[in-house]
Amino acid sequence: MSIWNTLSAIDCKAHIENKGGFSYLSWTWAWAMVKERYPEANFKIEDDLIYPDGTMEVRCTVTIEGLSHTLWLPVLDFRNKAIAKPNAFDVNSARMRVLVKTLAFFGLGHYIYAGESAPQERKIEETREMILAGIELNKCLEVDDLHGAAQIYDEWSHEENAIICRAPSQGGQLTTQNRAKLKETSFRMALNAARGIVEAA
Repeated sequence: MSIWNTLSAIDCKAHIENKGGFSYLSWTWAWAMVKERYPEANFKIEDDLIYPDGTMEVRCTVTIEGLSHTLWLPVLDFRNKAIAKPNAFDVNSARMRVLVKTLAFFGLGHYIYAGESAPQERKIEETREMILAGIELNKCLEVDDLHGAAQIYDEWSHEENAIICRAPSQGGQLTTQNRAKLKETSFRMALNAARGIVEAA
């Protein structure tokens, strides 16, 4: 059985914590589930990235049976907003969250990020941050900055991106031409690269 099939079959409901309207999976339990099935699995916290505004991005690489995924996550507050000059506790929390996010790319608790868990089934309303994300996404696509566009797109859930990327006639920020770029193979490859997924040649 593949790593994905093994880990995606694990029921995580009892270990999901809800804080500030967001769902989190216990990192201690998640890592225990992986190690029970793959004793040789390991993870590495990569170098942090600090932006000019003082916000920080943490990165993690997980390797299971020779397959590695590297993911990143901004250091966030309880409202899921980036923190300028985060303290040690904030950074530590973000590192554990990015570990869990990386494990989701192997299948463990992936449905939490896909919006299939009960707490995520609420109706999603458009926020100012989503409008700004749409504007920035449109700017990136306008100049064919697919890496930048993928970075923005990957920060939001599938449901949120459906709102951010809706048609101009429905109030969306993206032009029709740039919405079409999201369906092209080149954008999919950029998005996979942003998510640490290596496509076969």
